[in-house]
Amino acid sequence: MPPKNKKARQDPSQDTLKHAKQLNGEMLYTYLALCKRELDTSKDAGSGLSNVFWAKIMEEYNAKFNITREPKYFSNVWFYQKAKYNTWTWLLRRTENGFNAETRTFHLPSEEWDALIKINENVNTFRKCGLLHEDLMKSIFANRVATEHV
Repeated sequence: MPPKNKKARQDPSQDTLKHAKQLNGEMLYTYLALCKRELDTSKDAGSGLSNVFWAKIMEEYNAKFNITREPKYFSNVWFYQKAKYNTWTWLLRRTENGFNAETRTFHLPSEEWDALIKINENVNTFRKCGLLHEDLMKSIFANRVATEHV
């Protein structure tokens, strides 16, 4: 059910990948926690979630934040966060010595960053920060991400 507050209604054009990339903070945590909960309760969640689970996530998320997001938005967020986790794990494998386990960030010389970005431009995301909600992301995507060795 859409929120009664017209200001809270979201234009469907805001369900784009660009908007999915901007998700952070409490909204991202809530999204990931809902996905994890549904995956934990699913009998066959090998590759992802069923339409029934997506409907639950969408309903609960929209109600919590008093907004109306369409299924496309949730799909965009899923694939963007999955790609982000995949990039994170790729970077971890490539730069074992440059990772600071205490701060959960990478400390590499500029030349090394530039070289890595030429191979995989998505690593630029982690040049100044770590992976938000790393534990949740791992529990959701670790068994669903192809282990591609580049």
